[in-house]
Amino acid sequence: MPSFLSELRRRNVLRVAAAYALVAWIIIEAGSVLLPTFGATEGVFQVYVIIVLTGFFVAVILAWIFEITPEGVKRDKEVDRSEHSGTNKQKAAMNYLIIGLLVVALGVSITFNVTGIRNGDVPLELSVREKPAIAVLPFASLSSEPDNAVFADGIHGDILTQLANIASCRVISRTSVMEYRNTTKNVREIGEELDVGTVLQGSVQRVGDNVRINVQLVDAENDVNIWAETYDRRLTAQNIFDIQSEISEAIAVALETTLTPAEQVRIAAKPTEDLRAYSAYVSGRDNLSLRRLETLLSARDSFEQAIEYDPNYAAAYAGLAESVFLLENNHQALSQSEAFEIVRANLEKALELDPGLADAYAVKGVLESKIWQQTRVGQGNIVAEADFRRAIELNPNHASAYMWFGMLRDAEERDEEAIELLQRSMELDPLGRIPYTNLPSLYAQRGQNDQANRLWLKAMEIHPEWPIPLQYFAQQMAGLGRLDEAVAWIEKAKGLSEDPTVGLLNARLYLAFGDTDRAVSVLESLPRDHPVSSFLEGFLLLIESDYQGSLEYFSDKAASGGPESKEEFPAQVAAEAALLVNDLDKAREFVFMSQPILKEDAELQVDRFTIPEIISLAYISQRQGDALRAQELLHAALPVVQNLPRLGWFGQGIREVQILALLGRKDDSLSALRELVDDGFKSSALANFWTLSEDPYLAVLRDDPRFARIRDDMTNALGAMYERVLEAENTGDWDSLRAREEII
Repeated sequence: MPSFLSELRRRNVLRVAAAYALVAWIIIEAGSVLLPTFGATEGVFQVYVIIVLTGFFVAVILAWIFEITPEGVKRDKEVDRSEHSGTNKQKAAMNYLIIGLLVVALGVSITFNVTGIRNGDVPLELSVREKPAIAVLPFASLSSEPDNAVFADGIHGDILTQLANIASCRVISRTSVMEYRNTTKNVREIGEELDVGTVLQGSVQRVGDNVRINVQLVDAENDVNIWAETYDRRLTAQNIFDIQSEISEAIAVALETTLTPAEQVRIAAKPTEDLRAYSAYVSGRDNLSLRRLETLLSARDSFEQAIEYDPNYAAAYAGLAESVFLLENNHQALSQSEAFEIVRANLEKALELDPGLADAYAVKGVLESKIWQQTRVGQGNIVAEADFRRAIELNPNHASAYMWFGMLRDAEERDEEAIELLQRSMELDPLGRIPYTNLPSLYAQRGQNDQANRLWLKAMEIHPEWPIPLQYFAQQMAGLGRLDEAVAWIEKAKGLSEDPTVGLLNARLYLAFGDTDRAVSVLESLPRDHPVSSFLEGFLLLIESDYQGSLEYFSDKAASGGPESKEEFPAQVAAEAALLVNDLDKAREFVFMSQPILKEDAELQVDRFTIPEIISLAYISQRQGDALRAQELLHAALPVVQNLPRLGWFGQGIREVQILALLGRKDDSLSALRELVDDGFKSSALANFWTLSEDPYLAVLRDDPRFARIRDDMTNALGAMYERVLEAENTGDWDSLRAREEII
């Protein structure tokens, strides 16, 4: 009587089970990657796995019941064992099959796991110079009515967006091409400046209920028409979108590119049937791209109006989400908790209406990224990355998605990838605003201050009406110890913006100069209904050296933060106020609130983001008698600080001085401070909410005459700078101060 195991072998059940297990492994591995690509949820994948596993049991049962013979498939009991005993050749074939499947399975697993495809970490194309490149110039409006100009912009913007969906083309972003509205430059010049081979020009004319659209595709190298067409249609939303689709498809043919089925579907999509909603959306999109406070407020109103006209307009919900996010992120024009609630609700609605809307995924990515960056706890960065990758998959020319993805990589301290992503964004948007401010910030973080300065100055040259580069550059000048020039740049930025927060840096600069009255005046100029003004009372207490009152005030503010908004900023201020009044337990509490990763991570997270809090924890441990823990923290932080820039906006030189002082290396600390001041450092008020003389970390230095001499040198230098500021203020000649010496 054969054993059960022998019977399993005889019927090839074990071989079938092994072969099926390997095939199932391949199928599940592939499904884990491919299903999410088509928008499948986790629940769908779970059902998929259950079906595959169910097939395993079916295969085993069938192998037990049936056997494959030269005459075909027969029930096992019908097989004549004397004729079909199973040759070594047949068994060897089955073994080879299993080995082959194992090799394939291992290959699939390695591909998906080692290369990172399983986690969506597919390397992005970071250079598309070999792709056909096109710039869609603003369409001319041939009608006298003002509304027609907005309508023409809408046609232009939609054609540009549709072309951006084509992966085989490089399409210059709207921000850059809008710089050529009413330009006198010829096509050759434009092609060279934007690095494109073709340029699309067009015009729009509305006459009553009819519209005429003329377009021509021009070879930028020799200024010769490649293709041209005129469209005369009755003015309806359906006709407008049909024309845009026809133009996009004709351009793809002219550029000898092939549209995928998914691209064809996206190009043929009709976002709305309401021309009023369409017009409002176009106006919102125009204002959104300018990124100024007043234009973002207008954009929000326009998107809300578009949604009122057409509640099923997915792109309008995404636009509303982006405008609200930027109002909070760039201008603090509403509270973070309120902004995040609005953004989330509108993104959910946008993706419910259009699951393939790239703009919605890009904004969702930047929202998740910001939330994660505030604590860097959890998997929010992974979620954000998936959103960015989905946005780029849907729209391979989405400059903002690349730019925001780059800033996420920056927060993850993956600097090289961050720079590559921002450079990719600039390839698509060579005259864009945001990359020209964020990329120099990355260089400044790496200590490449000359390169950073050049890019900020270039941003000012390209966009002389935009205040953000001036604000960033002012921060950089202050970090380089050129505080008088920083004030001058802020004064220029104030003249370009209606945002009342633009001048807030001057409050800290005036504190560094020792003019508390002017600092208070800057703070009190903020409108009382502005969200930032809710911190005003606490800062006034801090300026008046009422540290206990400031601690109580910011403690309340930190405790009132929502679940997404950890209110890390008031927690940071509360922690420093607690140190100044020697409330060490409170200080520790607020340090952990501002940097939860230091409390929740099993392994100490030491990087440029956590260094200030690690120094605080070391000081607290030292004061509470835990010298061993203090030494551990300080020794972990010191080499990291020494590899960071010493000066500039992101300069950490004063942190090295603080660490050395807390380690008891007094001479080294004083030498580091002396060198730092000689190189340009002028005030610790830009790094902490206290002066050099109040710095609790430097207590060991305070009675040393060398420290007094260094402090006097700083005071004298600041005094000379402030005299120049007052002179510029009296004469109105801020330009001379900005050009007082070489910037680079």
